[in-house]
Amino acid sequence: MDITTARAISMLTLGLGAFFAGMLPACFSESARQRHPLLLSCLLCFGGGVLLSTSLVHMLPETREHLPEYTELTLCIGFFLVYLVDELSHLFYTGGNHRHSHVGEQTRLLPRDHDGEMREREGADLCHVSHTEPCTSSSSSIVGLLSALFVHSVLEGLAIGLQESPTQILLLLAAVASHKFVVGFCLGAELCENFPNRACAHIVCVTLFSAGSVLGIGIGAGLETVNSLKDSVAIPVMQGLAAGTLLYVTVSEVLPRERARWHKRQRNAGILQFLSVGLGFVLMYLTTKYLDHDAA
Repeated sequence: MDITTARAISMLTLGLGAFFAGMLPACFSESARQRHPLLLSCLLCFGGGVLLSTSLVHMLPETREHLPEYTELTLCIGFFLVYLVDELSHLFYTGGNHRHSHVGEQTRLLPRDHDGEMREREGADLCHVSHTEPCTSSSSSIVGLLSALFVHSVLEGLAIGLQESPTQILLLLAAVASHKFVVGFCLGAELCENFPNRACAHIVCVTLFSAGSVLGIGIGAGLETVNSLKDSVAIPVMQGLAAGTLLYVTVSEVLPRERARWHKRQRNAGILQFLSVGLGFVLMYLTTKYLDHDAA
């Protein structure tokens, strides 16, 4: 097998595989998701664990390897950048409908047989978890998530395209595909949550995500001068910013939303969500530690 064939196989595998993984959650009907809301919440929490591990275990060490003095700073800049964009979008685009849309969304997502427990939220009891879900009237969080994953996908594809032998390309392909498909499924689940019954938006977002690695491989294979990017400071900076973006989306959007939605509705829901987050984190950690290490 020559190097051109290996690169073509990598582009097809990552592009098509990530697309189908991202579209898989949309194959479940809306009625099926409504019948099993806790299962859907656990899947979203699993995705939160995957994103958390991707940010702190996968992206951050790559930034530290090339930019050790400013690793944490780039992470924080990425975090605050999405935080700022989120607040600006609420300021300029939601306006007076902010509260109304949030309450309506919250009511729509809760099953009808829990109306009594909804009223309990207005009580004066103290708890360590807020029972009010984060606002969902803005799509800035999903845009930030998609942007971070797209940038990371391009950089991973670039690493594949820069390899000099078919064996190295296929080894790195296995490492990247092992976690890219999992992340793609988690992205698809978040899209189903944020854009229900909007197939076009789902397809566009998943297509952008799956095209990132293809674009990176093409750049690495097509430009001889791109080898200078190996030592460029731009790559670790982009990795650090993307890591901060994923961290914000996970700890400020996904996990608080799911915990608030289920904390007083079912006694064991919090434990199931915790186990789901832990499973996603551990799975991504093991994938990063062993498969990426073997390919390096």
